[in-house]
Amino acid sequence: MFDIDLAHYTEVVDKALALRSRIEEAVDKICEEGYSNIFFIGCGGTYAHSLPMLYWMESSSAKLDVYSVIAAEFMAMGHKKFSKDSICVFSTRSGNTKEIVAAAKFCKDAGARTLVYVSNDDTPVCEYADYKFYSPAEDPNLCEAIYAYSITVLARFMRNAGEFEKYDSLMDGMAKLTPYLIRAKEQYDPICEALAEKFKDIDYHMIVGGGMLWGEAYDYAMCILEEMQWIKTKSIHACEFFHGTLELVEEDTSVILFYGEDETRPLMDRVYRFVSKVSNQVTIFDTKTVELPFEDPEFRKILSPMIIYTITERLSAHIAKVRNHPLTVRRYYRQIEY
Repeated sequence: MFDIDLAHYTEVVDKALALRSRIEEAVDKICEEGYSNIFFIGCGGTYAHSLPMLYWMESSSAKLDVYSVIAAEFMAMGHKKFSKDSICVFSTRSGNTKEIVAAAKFCKDAGARTLVYVSNDDTPVCEYADYKFYSPAEDPNLCEAIYAYSITVLARFMRNAGEFEKYDSLMDGMAKLTPYLIRAKEQYDPICEALAEKFKDIDYHMIVGGGMLWGEAYDYAMCILEEMQWIKTKSIHACEFFHGTLELVEEDTSVILFYGEDETRPLMDRVYRFVSKVSNQVTIFDTKTVELPFEDPEFRKILSPMIIYTITERLSAHIAKVRNHPLTVRRYYRQIEY
């Protein structure tokens, strides 16, 4: 496969999955002490990756009170559900993103307990972590690490609340996940190579997702195609597509559909039925096409955002190559003060 070190990838994912026991110890202690609610606090990609976790909890848990907020807005608004009894969950690659560091400090100063996943250790955010979870990762494999952490955190909270008897089965399956992710990349690599050639001169895409994959549609549009490739892209929720955006679809409009395996899949079908009649540039990424180490549909739902990121990473690598635009190049982000 192009531009991927599989030995390194294996090491990154395995180390993230190996955080399980430390996460369990932290969550068990928190549950013994008591807590009121759980806040996922992020910005950009880390906010986007928390949205599937919010959907999972809202569709699966009656006992956990979970929120997903943007760090800067959370600080500005003064969330009325936040208190010293809140549990604040952070993920960060750099460990020095201004909004994340400020929010983590605010939460800790307020007496709330903070859980922080960081892929660069000994960075500013670590100072404000009551429970720090470190494993090395960078952008091409960061998402797998974040989801390994976030899924384990919430699954353990649900298990301790008596809502997830399948916890050990899910965790045992996730421990075997890495080779399945590699096979998924191998499966989609030639597909994405061809798509990159097809997409290289297209200057506008629509990306549609819903349910567990809305966050990934939002992330891929903003953090990959816009930030890393400077391509105009709009992310659209499957349920909102017919309330405005459909009027922009034309014969040559690129529409990329992220298909997952949750309750909203029929709503994606509705979008597909429409766009396939109008546009000849419809692309589907479907997690159902990927083999996983378990068949339980609930587990496949839970893992679907990690899977969609794993396979679309292949498109990111190939499109950067054919456009001669490395994914690391920025004009403004962290280049100037703003």
